[in-house]
Amino acid sequence: MNRYPILFIVITLFATIVLNSCEGESCPPNALAYAKFSMVNQHGVAVSSTVATSIIGQMTTDVTVYDTLENGEIIERIVTDSIINDTLINKESNMSSFKVPLSYSDKTTFIIDYDGQQQDYITIKHRNIPYFMSVDCGTMMFHEATEVTHSNGIDSIIIVNPNIDNYEKDNFRIYFTVSDTQ
Repeated sequence: MNRYPILFIVITLFATIVLNSCEGESCPPNALAYAKFSMVNQHGVAVSSTVATSIIGQMTTDVTVYDTLENGEIIERIVTDSIINDTLINKESNMSSFKVPLSYSDKTTFIIDYDGQQQDYITIKHRNIPYFMSVDCGTMMFHEATEVTHSNGIDSIIIVNPNIDNYEKDNFRIYFTVSDTQ
């Protein structure tokens, strides 16, 4: 009779240790890689946009279109090189930096829209690097920026850190010429 309480305590202790050691995988809270852009003036000092600014992702792809004829027949056709836009940041005020995801193709284009007054285009060429975390967490996609081009009101863009992963750090610096006021 005296052995049953001791046996019960040993089995309970053993089960507690075994069950606690079989915890699930700790996946990172941020499993997406975002490219971080900082907006600076010609002296390298952070500037913020004075108007509501939107960031629009742009992708070129083939799209399947279904046309309905007059007789009710549906015809499927493929429209090649269709441009698809998606708003990533919508009318942000006083924005001096932003983070956006890159596409899984080897080129990503963004449009910076300054409240409909002006648009700047940024195109990033990059190499995609799949990163296997674990069976439970899956695979993440990291990127390595190889080239960046721009248009319109941007003076220049430099690649500060070409490795785009899930660590928050500046990857690109966008330079604007801002008048010096005293």
